[in-house]
Amino acid sequence: MIKRGKLKRVGTIAAIILILSSLLSACGNKNNENGGEAEAGKPPRIDFLLSHIMSPYAMQYKDDSDIYRKELSKLSGYDLHYEFLGHGNDYTQQLTVRFASSDLPDVIRTDSIISTMHPGAVEKDIFTDLTPLLEKYGQNILKNVPQSAWESSKVSKDGKIYGIPYLSAVPAYRVVYIRQDWLDKLNLPQPKTLDDYLEFFEAVKNNDMNGNGDPSDEYGFYVRENLDYGSDLFFKEFGVHPDEWIYREGQFVPGLIQPEMKESLAFWKMLYDKGYINPNLFTNKGSDWRAGIKQGKAAMWTHDVPEYNSEWHSELFVNEKDVKIAMLPGPVGPKGQGLTPQHEQIGYVYVIPSTNINPEDVIKYLDWAWSSEEAEKFFAYGIEGHNYTMEEGKVKFDPTSYANAEIDESEMFRTVINPRRDGRLEPLVLDVDPNAELLKQGLEAANQSIYKNEALHMPVLEAMKARPELGRGAGTLFLDMFAKVVTGKGEIDSSFDAFVAEWKKHGGDEAIQEATEWYKKSKGMQ
Repeated sequence: MIKRGKLKRVGTIAAIILILSSLLSACGNKNNENGGEAEAGKPPRIDFLLSHIMSPYAMQYKDDSDIYRKELSKLSGYDLHYEFLGHGNDYTQQLTVRFASSDLPDVIRTDSIISTMHPGAVEKDIFTDLTPLLEKYGQNILKNVPQSAWESSKVSKDGKIYGIPYLSAVPAYRVVYIRQDWLDKLNLPQPKTLDDYLEFFEAVKNNDMNGNGDPSDEYGFYVRENLDYGSDLFFKEFGVHPDEWIYREGQFVPGLIQPEMKESLAFWKMLYDKGYINPNLFTNKGSDWRAGIKQGKAAMWTHDVPEYNSEWHSELFVNEKDVKIAMLPGPVGPKGQGLTPQHEQIGYVYVIPSTNINPEDVIKYLDWAWSSEEAEKFFAYGIEGHNYTMEEGKVKFDPTSYANAEIDESEMFRTVINPRRDGRLEPLVLDVDPNAELLKQGLEAANQSIYKNEALHMPVLEAMKARPELGRGAGTLFLDMFAKVVTGKGEIDSSFDAFVAEWKKHGGDEAIQEATEWYKKSKGMQ
């Protein structure tokens, strides 16, 4: 029998051991820091890793003091935190490094669950299978995201969901932006056909449209380097686009190697030779491209409808008065029309690393974001008293106020930290936008410019993952050939034929075989 004194000592030791065990458990349990069974009185913490998407506000974001983070945390009941990486290629490189280091937060923005930024992540169990969590905690997410998005290879594999789509606001918003005030000065109607555009370009070339005394510094079509972000015009008008795949003669083949490309090349060379496009089109970086347009160098360019308020409204143009912008559908060419392929409406994808031991907290938060009236209002208007006021029960939102326009704070809550979709064209937003009619016209024009996409839901081809030169962007075989032909350093037929042969030799034939197998299987042809 243990004596009373020993029993007391044993009880004390046991109590100490129990306390130490609790402390060790707390130290090793992410719940106390990042959500789940949080400490009493403290909301679950969720850490996001996102791109700043070139938002001026997000680029200077300070997590500890940010008012939008604090407000959204208060409304949702979750302790939300954000880390922002770069945009475009910068984000790709930075996120690749993060995955290699295994330094992963609770939620990550990626472009696809099979992205080259994290090869084999699904097979290596780096991502959480979200299927049962969505069924249990995410019914509002499942209800609001279109079925076509869930079927995408960007979010699902082998019948399991590994990513949650962030949606574009509408099926399409790419349009032709055009200087309506220049059309008016030239007494020309809005162009529709390629011939109409050429007439406009010629008139711009021969008149000092920006009034600076130099008629040679304006261009009909202002092009961005690498044909980026909408500068890929004047292809579909001749039958095929470099980004699309089509089924021909028993094979599923890319548009960029089709013979119709020669017609597009001839048209682009003509634009270059006549001075209708800027001669620095292959080096005109995004920031310079934007600045050039606002300096009055562009009669026409292509971009997205939601960018009007942040990028292209008249007050942003330098040393020009009475600027008036219109948004048009894509030109009608001899063999087609289209700016945007039919797509899954997925902007990017949220994934939850398997290192997050309480992924249900992320799903619960996202479900709240998709269903709450408070969330709807926050993602449309921001913070009452800062971004908007209430007068007689109605929202008063001034997009030109300092809080909303100085560093485009509205983009922060409508897009950057909005986990549902691009919120710039939501009905609540359009209700208070002074440019609502123009934006609605732009959306109608964008919808007229959607073309059929036979490669819808096709995953990234294995044959092309390690061969970026097979695409059509920077550093590709296609762009090298395109630049050579347009600038007159290569003859069209011979240069294009040599490119096609080189493309196939670099793995293109493997890509075609893989794509054809996918296409036939998806269409029930096997």
